Amino acid sequence: MSANLDLVRSIYADWERGNWSRAGWADPEIEYVATGGVEPGNWRGLAEVAVRWRSHLAAWEDYRMVADEYRQLDAERVLVLQRVSGKGKRSGIELGQAWSKHACLFDLQDGKVIRMVFYYDRDRALADLGLERSAVAEESTMPDPLELGQRLNYALNARDIDAAISLFAPDAVFDGPETFGVFEGRGAIRGLFEEWLGAYDEFEWEVEERRDLGSGVVLSVGRQRGRPRGSTGWVQIRGATVVTWVDGLIERSTNYLNVDQARAAAERLAEERG
Repeated sequence: MSANLDLVRSIYADWERGNWSRAGWADPEIEYVATGGVEPGNWRGLAEVAVRWRSHLAAWEDYRMVADEYRQLDAERVLVLQRVSGKGKRSGIELGQAWSKHACLFDLQDGKVIRMVFYYDRDRALADLGLERSAVAEESTMPDPLELGQRLNYALNARDIDAAISLFAPDAVFDGPETFGVFEGRGAIRGLFEEWLGAYDEFEWEVEERRDLGSGVVLSVGRQRGRPRGSTGWVQIRGATVVTWVDGLIERSTNYLNVDQARAAAERLAEERG
């Protein structure tokens, strides 16, 4: 994986959590182009781009972006097929339906993003880049487990249980930490998620680290923050999850409160499956 692709992934790791504060990845003379949509235009320079984005974000609540797919077009360009979510502060409109299929083209140089082209219409991005045919032909038969893990995290934070469950195999096993219990099959896991998320008025799972150890084994380390239903206080738990993916679906998810124990288990499992 190239350094430029790593950088773009790190940008989306922030955007997926709704964190828009980090801008160290941007060149001071960055150019931002919005193609289509209700706010097309061209902005140049970090200060001007920041003003544009602050104005855009101010219109939405809980605005987030999540990557569906990364495509490294060449040494200096990465195309991201993405989705957005959020709620209009005035209109109350929920994003994620009509404008769900977006794309963003990143031009990078010397470890910085020098140009971004945001496409409201994903098909137009593919057409502009001559990728209409490759949109299907290049689709991976084995999805990247890191990207799949991002989708699961996004779904849980959005409380989209249907989307989360769709990533589990029909006979998947969810092994909770300590006294949480073991849940087998999509039905049991759905019941767990409904009870788990339903216990909080506000909930967020923030990923600190996500590693692909090979052979379908992924280690995720993060923090669960939540405000229990009817409470004004917040609780926080740090832990880790070891997930095994088979054909793009979760075969088993084992959860730990002890992060070191999870790391050791993940490394051992990857070695056994390798």
